[in-house]
Amino acid sequence: MKTKTECPPPEELRQLLDGTLSGDRQEMCTSHMDSCSGCQAKLESIATDGTNLSSLVQSLHESEPSSQSAYWPALKALDAAGQMTVIPRPAVTRPREVSLSFLQPATDAAYLGRLAHFDVMRVLGRGGMGIVLEAFDSRLQRNVALKVLDPELAGDEISRQRFCREARAAASITHENVVAVYQVERAGDDGLPYLVMQLIAGESLEQRLTREKKLPIREIVRIAMQAAHGLEAAYAQGLIHRDIKPGNILLESAHDRVKLTDFGLARGAEDVKLTNTGFVSGTPLYMAPEQAMGEEPDHRSDLFSLGAVLYEMCAGQPPFTGNSALAILKQIADKKHRPLRELNPDVPEWLAETIDRLLAKKPAERMQSATHLVELLDFHWALMKTTSEDVPTVCVIEARKEAIRNRIIAASIGVGFLALGLFGGLFLANRKGTVPVVVSTAEPIAVLTANSGTVWSVGFDHNSSTLAMGVEDGTIRLWDLSTKNVKSTFNAHRGIVWSARYCESGEVLATSGDDGFIKLWTSSQAEPFRTRKHPNAVRGMTFAHKTKTLYAGDRDGNIRAWSLDSEKPLLEAQQPGVVYSVVISPDDETLATAGSDKIVRLWNAKTLTQKLPLEGHSGPVNGLSFNHDGSRLASVGWDKTIRIWDAGSGSLVKSWEGHDGDIWAVAFSPDGSRLATGGHDGKLKVWNAETGDLLGTYIGHNVAIHAIAFSRDGTLVASGGRDGAARVWKVK
Repeated sequence: MKTKTECPPPEELRQLLDGTLSGDRQEMCTSHMDSCSGCQAKLESIATDGTNLSSLVQSLHESEPSSQSAYWPALKALDAAGQMTVIPRPAVTRPREVSLSFLQPATDAAYLGRLAHFDVMRVLGRGGMGIVLEAFDSRLQRNVALKVLDPELAGDEISRQRFCREARAAASITHENVVAVYQVERAGDDGLPYLVMQLIAGESLEQRLTREKKLPIREIVRIAMQAAHGLEAAYAQGLIHRDIKPGNILLESAHDRVKLTDFGLARGAEDVKLTNTGFVSGTPLYMAPEQAMGEEPDHRSDLFSLGAVLYEMCAGQPPFTGNSALAILKQIADKKHRPLRELNPDVPEWLAETIDRLLAKKPAERMQSATHLVELLDFHWALMKTTSEDVPTVCVIEARKEAIRNRIIAASIGVGFLALGLFGGLFLANRKGTVPVVVSTAEPIAVLTANSGTVWSVGFDHNSSTLAMGVEDGTIRLWDLSTKNVKSTFNAHRGIVWSARYCESGEVLATSGDDGFIKLWTSSQAEPFRTRKHPNAVRGMTFAHKTKTLYAGDRDGNIRAWSLDSEKPLLEAQQPGVVYSVVISPDDETLATAGSDKIVRLWNAKTLTQKLPLEGHSGPVNGLSFNHDGSRLASVGWDKTIRIWDAGSGSLVKSWEGHDGDIWAVAFSPDGSRLATGGHDGKLKVWNAETGDLLGTYIGHNVAIHAIAFSRDGTLVASGGRDGAARVWKVK
């Protein structure tokens, strides 16, 4: 028989409304009311002296309710309560004692107990639905966080559904700015569900704001940029978070990285709503107006909430304040926030304007996508990190274009069009060396869809009959190009598969992932026959052409050479920052690496001693490729430029702007005559490698392309991207 938590007494409901209820009881009451319509009705009655809160909240958007509306009595009651004040942020307290009776006896006195093969060390916290534990994974020898459904809710079917929804939502997102969910399991005879998650060493943004109030502008932009990247990854999976707040933004101390957590209210846009339609989900201080009025939120609601968090980081207080939840809901629904620069004059005008756009009452007036916000914050973050001389020309042009667009909007339509026309003419007239757009009408001969997230790597086998695809969900798909069907699927890695490379003979496929493992496979086996481990995520990897040697670089800047037959690395080296790309010359003499520190490095492949640094890129370098004889090296990256280097002397041979955005991938054709690039603009471009002339632009992805590979005979080129598909094109 289903058990249910006890309904809280009326006095606790009153304390919940006025903000005086203790944090632990507040969490329990809030969780209980998710599934108790009776308590929801009681709360509404207490809040409005008998009027209906759902009806009241849903009418707040009206400019002037009727005189008989419950709006006016409720407003009068609020005004009588005194001046609006900020609901104080609760102090960080130790979690109350929780029952751990669901744990098995500990194998060691140092532990609290055991859950499956996890030795539980301590209780980290207790939320509305779950208990979070720190544990040691005895199989994989690492510390993890376990989120276990609160045993008090385990008998409630709605609570189980919500918890499982959280599990599905969190597990579907693989991104460095989202807390990783490793697995979802059930424990014990009653099948108590729990999540195995990445353990984050650090603090929440809420804890940091409690301590510091306002943050430095650079820190605000960095946190906002990384949080927006995390949201962008969630939206790519069709999910919205629904409860963005400082407590759900974690600050990882070791890597200075932002991690979004607690997708407990996240759900797919088409999911059936599990709670009562009139019940508002989310945190009032950061809730979007449409959420406050009980309407259906979308991704723009998350952007509003992120805007509220940014406002607080700048001003030291949230944009909307009040002495009760209802007061805050009314502020959100019909009051404009106080201008940010009145509270903090040091906030740059562009940032204040961005936050104003995010906090627009109507979703249609806000910034419309996380991608747009990411691009804006990335750009200004780059400006903060570089001098004016270091800023790429394209960024200066985009900044001018943005400023002119803003002036056009403010001016009259006629003058605006005139200004736009004059600017366009001057802009085009002053662009030197612009290559005319050449768009190919060719259709791809194959569209291979993973439906499991971004495709980060593609590679042909030795006879170009099979294409290996590395996918964001940790799988490798081997496609038969003649039938366009999947031949094999390997569950290769926990997290993103960053690289998939065939050896020269095509007998061995090597994969590397976000879990730090390198795995070696044959096409006929679903399990790897060799596994090698790096200290961190392996982003770049390549096979030597003539020996059984594999070279790899990871997120910590470690570069290692591995023999396929040896358990330990043959050689090791180190470079600053993240290694994004590793390639080797056809004669196996020179290794090239590049990554986040803007520098391309050439190494002696036999000793891993550095030969030459190639400097010139003004941002991270994402991709590298040697030509057929190793005399030329191509590099691409953040600054939107393609650079061709003399691999012997290290001198720059040629450089040109290639895409309208970051360039992620580059590949020379087997004969060295052509160069293919793929970028954030979703275009695959093929260039004359000698002159830099554009030979063709292949359009199909419409979103960022992250991987490119030529077939062995150079007649085919494959591209993989953020749309979760690989496309194979015939090229001349």
